[in-house]
Amino acid sequence: MSFINELTEVSKINQRFMYRRNSRETSIEAARSVHPSLSAIALEVLRYAYDQGYAGFTDIQLAIDLECDTSTYRSRRADLTSLGYIVDNGNRVKHLARNNRNHIVWIHRDFKV
Repeated sequence: MSFINELTEVSKINQRFMYRRNSRETSIEAARSVHPSLSAIALEVLRYAYDQGYAGFTDIQLAIDLECDTSTYRSRRADLTSLGYIVDNGNRVKHLARNNRNHIVWIHRDFKV
């Protein structure tokens, strides 16, 4: 089973424990609304982060590699950061061709040392 499939299964299992089997439909809907669900784009970002390993990535690298100039992928990375799946590794990188500013290097939490 792939990493993303495992993550999706864990998410489904966690949702099941948020309500009883005999709960009313409204209770189930309420439980699901507060449980963080991962969209297809978030899963793509999470897979990308995992694939980068210890080297990590910046938001600019993410946008270039996933061929997206909008904030969509950066926003999903921020969501994953809030959930603790992606973390700041403490390093900064300048992108001379873009804006010559320091950018945070993000990594999947499994690679945090």
